Amino acid sequence: MRFFSLLKKELRECLPWAVSAAAFLLILGSLMLWPGPEYRQEYRYPVLERYSGVSSYNLVKYPMGSIGGLVFILAVGLGLALSVRQFWVANFTGLWGFTLHRSTPRTTILAAKISAGFISLITGIGLIWCYLFWRANLPNYTLVPLSKRLFSDGWFMVGIGLMFYLGAGLAGLSRARWYTTKLMGLGFAIWMIVTFTQQSLWRSFVTLAIAVVVLLCLMWETFLDREF
Repeated sequence: MRFFSLLKKELRECLPWAVSAAAFLLILGSLMLWPGPEYRQEYRYPVLERYSGVSSYNLVKYPMGSIGGLVFILAVGLGLALSVRQFWVANFTGLWGFTLHRSTPRTTILAAKISAGFISLITGIGLIWCYLFWRANLPNYTLVPLSKRLFSDGWFMVGIGLMFYLGAGLAGLSRARWYTTKLMGLGFAIWMIVTFTQQSLWRSFVTLAIAVVVLLCLMWETFLDREF
């Protein structure tokens, strides 16, 4: 019961940020998917002569690539905002003592915080991405079904948001100096972005999972050993 009580409290604190990111993604994503005449099923190219070329302005580009970039920005932004709300604000306001004075174990408190962060990211970004992908994949919108890889790419962006959430949370819990290793978690997350660009999608998923586990373990150890 203590865990679920803490989880509800953390979800209430994360709710404004998750709702804001979800609304932003839903509104902008829907505008990008607004069905112009070039996307409708009845749209056809004019009859082309054999071996004739097609002008570049006649080619149709679907907007899912732009939405993918928006998902990436919002996932990273929401991850950073949630970590600041959960781990940095308590440092600035001195509320860690009030949070930890109860008989509840530290492991339960940290588990509730991280669970709330993950739930907020998955529901605020992941579920909206599922809706936008479904909307863009309707028969009356696209002539050719969108690939499953594109759907996986969106969830990979959500995973990157989780990684930045843990990296920023680790930085918030660290008591090291700013000019030493305090921002190591965020630096590690940024460095992982570079490695993802040089790998295939399934290897990037494996690397992302390893990075999340590493940051989670470091965050767990830092929180349990820290003197607040």
